Amino acid sequence: MERIFSLTRISSIFLLFLVLVSCSGTKAFVVTPEPTLEQQTAISKDICMQKYLWVFSGKKPCVYFKAERDNGTGAVTYFLMYEIGTFDVDIPIGVSLKLGETWYNLKKTNTDYSDTIVVTSALTQEILPKIGENQNITISYTNRRETINYQLTASQTSSFQTNLSKLIRVIESEPKLNINKR
Repeated sequence: MERIFSLTRISSIFLLFLVLVSCSGTKAFVVTPEPTLEQQTAISKDICMQKYLWVFSGKKPCVYFKAERDNGTGAVTYFLMYEIGTFDVDIPIGVSLKLGETWYNLKKTNTDYSDTIVVTSALTQEILPKIGENQNITISYTNRRETINYQLTASQTSSFQTNLSKLIRVIESEPKLNINKR
């Protein structure tokens, strides 16, 4: 009985020795550096617009702002996101803004075809202050077949301007991300 106990003890010590030797020679945990974050993104609340004749069934067309800051240079790019409430079978051409009496054709940068269509349009530094200054804002969506204009109400205009100013404050106040590489 004593002999079996000592053999068990010796074999368990030998097994422990093998485990320690084999684990010490290899890297059990490999540390990989984090990827560098290229940009920071902030998105505002959306404003949903109504069409008088309820052309869109389901969710109404909505607009919101998106800001992307390049973490390397600090440059900020602003976008107007136009989300169509239903799937539109016609090809989206773009979105325009009427600020006061002047129309601005926005450069379409992306069209996302998921459960709904989201048209992303770039906002230039020239347009940003004019959005906050004007009380008369019209958003125009054009596809291959038609152009639909939405005149924002006073409350929608106020929300539109507030959303943009909050987004600008949020993205400008965020510190630059520093990733420690080892």
